Amino acid sequence: MKKIKDIVVTGGAGFVGTNLVKSLSEEGHKITVIDNLKFGNRLNYIPGVKYYEANTYEIFELDIDKPDVIFHLGEYSKVTPSFEEIDLVFDLNIRGSFSVLEYARKYNIPIVYAGSSTRLASEGPGHSPYSYFKSCTVDLLKNYNRWYGVRYNVCYFYNVYGELQDTCNNGWETVISIFEKQYKSNKPLTVVGDGKQRRDFTYVGDIVNGLIKASLSFKQEEYQLGSGKDYSILEVARLFSDNITFIKSRPGDRKKGKANVEETFTQLNWEPKGKLTDWISKVKKNT
Repeated sequence: MKKIKDIVVTGGAGFVGTNLVKSLSEEGHKITVIDNLKFGNRLNYIPGVKYYEANTYEIFELDIDKPDVIFHLGEYSKVTPSFEEIDLVFDLNIRGSFSVLEYARKYNIPIVYAGSSTRLASEGPGHSPYSYFKSCTVDLLKNYNRWYGVRYNVCYFYNVYGELQDTCNNGWETVISIFEKQYKSNKPLTVVGDGKQRRDFTYVGDIVNGLIKASLSFKQEEYQLGSGKDYSILEVARLFSDNITFIKSRPGDRKKGKANVEETFTQLNWEPKGKLTDWISKVKKNT
């Protein structure tokens, strides 16, 4: 029988966070969520889970029982808008994450951190404010381990899709969610630039499985949670429809992003099961 754990999930009312909380709740764990609802939604609240509508930098002000582990997903998570909202990105991704790390240091709590694959882009982590600040948190985690012994694992996400992917519903949700909505509405699919930029896509259930596996043994490792297969954005659009229109390139849009999954398969004993083509086929069948 698995030990019941006290778990804090920051960003636990968002897309990936809600799927994670649902899985952990079904395992019987006691879960506390901190989410400011910038990208989350109250409609995602799960019965039996304690929710705080708060910023992560307020973590010391909340009445939280000392957890066994923190899943830190609660940061600003959009590339293009980060250029216009850099002050908010700093607030949530630097000030907020610093407070979470301080909380972990004070109470000796290990962290599973949701890193961004943009840190690993060929353009370097400084190609957008979002990418830069996410990368800073990884560096800070490494130093908190050196300075204070804070235990952690980092899981890098690659273009997640699946249930609840339209949670933020503000036009900046996942590209698969945007394409789905356009397809279902018989609208042209909007491809940014020439559509040749390549991406690795990962099913949210596989991401959740990887996060949970990463919480079982803290080795200060960095795991790339991807499928290991990439598509151009234009190829993905054509899996839905040939009704395509092109729009201007956007700042921060890197050329490629493919996970190096071999080490993750071995070290984490994890392998993705979901396939993007199956998801799109199901969407088209049900439309």
